Amino acid sequence: MDQIRPSRGKARGRPQIASDQQGSSGLSQGIRGPRPIHSTQFIGPRPIISQPTPTPQSFPTPRPGAAMQRPPRQMPPRAAGAPQQRAPQQRAPRPYAPRPVVSSDISSAPRQDLMAGVQQVTEGLKTLDGGGGDTPLPLGRGAVRGRRQIDLEHYRTPRPQSSLGEKGKQGTTGQPVKLLANYFPITSYTNWCLYQYRVDYNPEEDRISTKKGLLAQHRERLGGYLFDGTMLFSGSRYDPPNFELTSTRRSDDQKIVITVKFTNVIETGDYANIQVFNLLLRNCLRHLNLTLIGRNFYDSKAIIELHQHKLQLWPGYETTIGRYEDNILLCAEISTKVMRQDTVLDFLNQCATDRNRDRDWMIKFKSGIVGTTVMTKYNNETYRIDDVDENSDPTSEFSKKDGSKISYIQYYKEKYNLTIRGGRQPMLISKNKRSIRQFGIEDTLVYLVPELCVMTGITDAMRNNFTLMKDMATYTRINPRERTERLTNFANRLLNTPKSVAELKNWNLTLSNRLVELTARTLQPETIQSRTNKYNGGNEADWTKCLRALPMFTSAIVKHWVILAPKENCREVDTFAQSLAKAAQGMSFILPRPAIVPMNDGRSNSFLMHIEQVLNESNPALILCVIPSSRGDVYSLIKRKLCIDRAVPSQVVLAKNVQKNNMSVCTKIAIQINCKLGGAPWLVTIPKKGMMIIGFDVCHDSQRKNISFGALVANMNDTHTSYFSCVEPHESGQELSVHFATGVIKALAKYKTINGTLPSCIVVYRDGVGEGQISHVHKTEVRLLQTACEQVYGTTAVPFAFIIVTKRISTRFFAPSKSGPENPQPGTVVDTVVTDPTKYDFFLVSQHVRQGTVTPTHYNVIEDTLKLPPDIMQRLTFKLTHMYYNWSGTVRVPAPCQFAHKLAFLTGQSLRRAPNTGLDELLFFL
Repeated sequence: MDQIRPSRGKARGRPQIASDQQGSSGLSQGIRGPRPIHSTQFIGPRPIISQPTPTPQSFPTPRPGAAMQRPPRQMPPRAAGAPQQRAPQQRAPRPYAPRPVVSSDISSAPRQDLMAGVQQVTEGLKTLDGGGGDTPLPLGRGAVRGRRQIDLEHYRTPRPQSSLGEKGKQGTTGQPVKLLANYFPITSYTNWCLYQYRVDYNPEEDRISTKKGLLAQHRERLGGYLFDGTMLFSGSRYDPPNFELTSTRRSDDQKIVITVKFTNVIETGDYANIQVFNLLLRNCLRHLNLTLIGRNFYDSKAIIELHQHKLQLWPGYETTIGRYEDNILLCAEISTKVMRQDTVLDFLNQCATDRNRDRDWMIKFKSGIVGTTVMTKYNNETYRIDDVDENSDPTSEFSKKDGSKISYIQYYKEKYNLTIRGGRQPMLISKNKRSIRQFGIEDTLVYLVPELCVMTGITDAMRNNFTLMKDMATYTRINPRERTERLTNFANRLLNTPKSVAELKNWNLTLSNRLVELTARTLQPETIQSRTNKYNGGNEADWTKCLRALPMFTSAIVKHWVILAPKENCREVDTFAQSLAKAAQGMSFILPRPAIVPMNDGRSNSFLMHIEQVLNESNPALILCVIPSSRGDVYSLIKRKLCIDRAVPSQVVLAKNVQKNNMSVCTKIAIQINCKLGGAPWLVTIPKKGMMIIGFDVCHDSQRKNISFGALVANMNDTHTSYFSCVEPHESGQELSVHFATGVIKALAKYKTINGTLPSCIVVYRDGVGEGQISHVHKTEVRLLQTACEQVYGTTAVPFAFIIVTKRISTRFFAPSKSGPENPQPGTVVDTVVTDPTKYDFFLVSQHVRQGTVTPTHYNVIEDTLKLPPDIMQRLTFKLTHMYYNWSGTVRVPAPCQFAHKLAFLTGQSLRRAPNTGLDELLFFL
């Protein structure tokens, strides 16, 4: 909707002034699809793997009899986790409502002259080495999150050259400030020479815990070692290097042959050494009586019960050891796992209860469960659900390793002593991530019983529940003082638990219990410029009060605009329109009296009919729709009508907010209307002329999960108040970099049309790239960007910088004070101690938060032919966090990046096809 969050303290993360997608109205939560899941979350041993006959429209049909076989010999000989399977007993398919057929026409036609050039360049890009279909960039939010194959290459970014030599990426401007970080130093460790061995099992074994138990039967023979389920690391070299061991599996007294083969020597300084450190750390954490769920450990003895909401909060820790600027450090962060007390079967029954009201109840069930993460009761493993097989249920049979058949009911009874009582329930399908990651096997599937799967995370309805979110925030929104205390207690617990101490001592590793100290710099507050005055947001980076009383930097001219509202709300709408005009006038933005069109009701068909009528009778600059409730379908239909069919800026407001007639809300809506019509509320000066700054982000289609939309937003003038935007749809598996380069070409063509010349330099802020994909982005997107620029600029190479923006990080900073640790001030830059010695990177705290601990943003410059000094790059980034017009304060990422996110989110969740090109020079998506 077009509303704001009630208080600034609530605006942590992505604060909004007014938004059609996010705000107090909660409309965005009503239309948002399943949240993307990080593919790096390791899914442990699967309870059972089978291959029932899949539904054709649900997932690819596997090769008969080959889906679960061992990989070919030319692949890495990892047999564990890939047992041969046979198709289970065939069952007659049950009728169900088919999935809706959606038109594949998902792109709007741009201008012919521009498209001709774009098509020519795109075809050329596809033929480049590294830009074809053989190396697809897996897609997710930001194009790389989600289910992806991990790139294990440790990418190194060359440091910039400067007079500082080895410290070339460090800036000097700003006020020095002492900070603490949530890192603990590794004070001493042995310069190991470790020996690496591969461990295989015959017969194959899936469960890592069972593997470890079988190997532990030979501890006297092996001595001290670390084992991750496949690789064994030892400080001793075994003689002979390859040998076999025989263990007995206690569950069935079966003899298991373990083959140990020497593979490598890990010298001091090798990157693999850090992996060994992390294996050692995880062994220590297991001694703290913590429960492993997914990749992190949680304390089952400190569970917080929210009985009124049927939720449990499991406190835990995210930990990792890495090599940083001057030392090896342990990063530790507080984590909370939200566990619901309802199972997937409960959700299925709830959907089935509604079958009389909703004929598509099965589709509703699938849309609600596919893409979410569940936890199995019997082993606390988490799985991401990829599909639902209606043709199988717990009575279906699958083939065991010995060729015999067994039903799921019988298997869980024998294996875990669990009785399945839920009757006929469709099986859940999760892809085996280990096989995908290691062998590229796309049709290896894990079948799960809904009754045995607990729902995790929170739903959209829960996010809209203010009471629930407030109760959760009491425990999850931790202030800096409490956070540092809990982190210190964790380190002390690790150093005082006897088994953990013994583990560290065996490997001669010493860990400090004091948070690392570092020197950061706080940049001066940026000057905000209105049409007549200059001011800044102070230490809190908030200029809301100044904005309300001064003219906006530029104001759009509005001659005629229309408000559509149900007739029972017309009286309140008239009062609301007067307040809106008054608020706008205070900022020198003239809003004339609108034409108020009453409707008989607030249904979607009524809005569509009246919108068409208004557009045919007049040519309004903007249409404001007052809707009675936050139903996502009404909102989406309005937006599709005015953003795709007709290129008209629109504003959607809830009736309850119109009735409140709050001047603060009216002020913010007036600002947003001005932006949507081409105005700009304020300006932050960026001295360099001719610079094009590009933001890029990706979002999924809410209905077609295989379709994603990459949104690009770029400035069109030197004041950075005018923008061009475009959206490129693409299917999962397509090379995203081609679409990205196509968008850049469109932006360059539009820039030349407006300014008569091409930009002198380009800065790209790329959101949503995981650590494992940086090398891939550098090899493909950066290279294709260079080629695209060559096509446009000719022989002249335009200087550019390509910056990866990462928001989902574990790093936190604390400013010591007499009253205890506090959040650092906005503008705090950290480019030493906890940065990567192989990269050109820095952290920036750009926001002020009043509740909880502020989260910095990590910036990694992976290409820099522009050669801006680090000080300039950091200041430029901080300036851009002031330029997001939906919030009169700083945000976590540069404004073009946030604009791109808003556009991608609107397209993926509501429009589901590229917007009309008639809107590409307006911020219509705010």
